[in-house]
Amino acid sequence: MMLFLGGGYFAYRTIKQNGPQPIWVPVPINPQLPIAKRDEIINTLLKKLRNPDILEKVSKDLNLTRKMNLPTDREVVEELDKQLFVRPGDMDTPMGKVPSIHIGLTGKVKDTALTGEIVIRLMDDVWPILGIKPPKKNPTF
Repeated sequence: MMLFLGGGYFAYRTIKQNGPQPIWVPVPINPQLPIAKRDEIINTLLKKLRNPDILEKVSKDLNLTRKMNLPTDREVVEELDKQLFVRPGDMDTPMGKVPSIHIGLTGKVKDTALTGEIVIRLMDDVWPILGIKPPKKNPTF
């Protein structure tokens, strides 16, 4: 009986750890922006972020070949390309909900920290694409 319960717990935990866990950064947009223009921005961002040169630079900057246990940067680029998404959404602000563009990756629950690190690094490439001055980063203590 104990063996059955232990095996059931292990299976449940494994399934939970391998479940999807999308991580994204919301970028607020003007509420008066027409939907067609918003979709154009989303398509442009997705196209430019899927550029293999950008994804390879992200891979090298974060040493993802080691962290993702993949042999080459090219395989990391393919994996990031599969996981990358840019989609419309909303975000909460002190003045209520505002429309936004969500830029992120669909990872696994067990890789949440790594996925968050990759998304934060991707934002360094998003700001120049949008033509916006990047926000100041908080110094770490």
